[in-house]
Amino acid sequence: MTVAPSPEEQWRQGVATVTAAFLALPPALRQRLRQLSDELARVKGAMQDLVAQVGAALHCAACGGECCVAGRYHFSRADLLVYLATERELFVPLFDNGLCPYLAREGCLMPTGYRPFNCISFNCDRIEDLLPPEEVAGFYRMERDLRRLYQEIRSLFPDRAMDGALLAGTPPPAS
Repeated sequence: MTVAPSPEEQWRQGVATVTAAFLALPPALRQRLRQLSDELARVKGAMQDLVAQVGAALHCAACGGECCVAGRYHFSRADLLVYLATERELFVPLFDNGLCPYLAREGCLMPTGYRPFNCISFNCDRIEDLLPPEEVAGFYRMERDLRRLYQEIRSLFPDRAMDGALLAGTPPPAS
């Protein structure tokens, strides 16, 4: 019987694999990845700014981040590439917190522009109902932009090598 590696070991292996693929990129593709990563972070920041107008952080704190409970599989290989391309220091997950390993007592371990697609693109009804219809439409336009950017990032690597979550045993992200 084969024992599945621990989440910590999956994390270490995933980081090593993605880092090796990143370092093997030709300089022109690495530059393109940097441009895409900067744009991805900008769009995520704009999405967060939009929901901040209706006090999203207060609503999330009030419910205890219910949507974060299952977040352990949202950080994708493409999200790690964004860290590598922008030379951002990678956080250390908290695998023993009983929730999302990227959630600390103070909140998410990742800056807004580096959070996974699902974490940025999901708005519960409490938040979305506070936004005017034109802001909701703008939010979903930005979500489509994120999907396009993620797809382009993943397309820089052959054979769908950057599809899926960094932790094993999960399907490719919807983004």
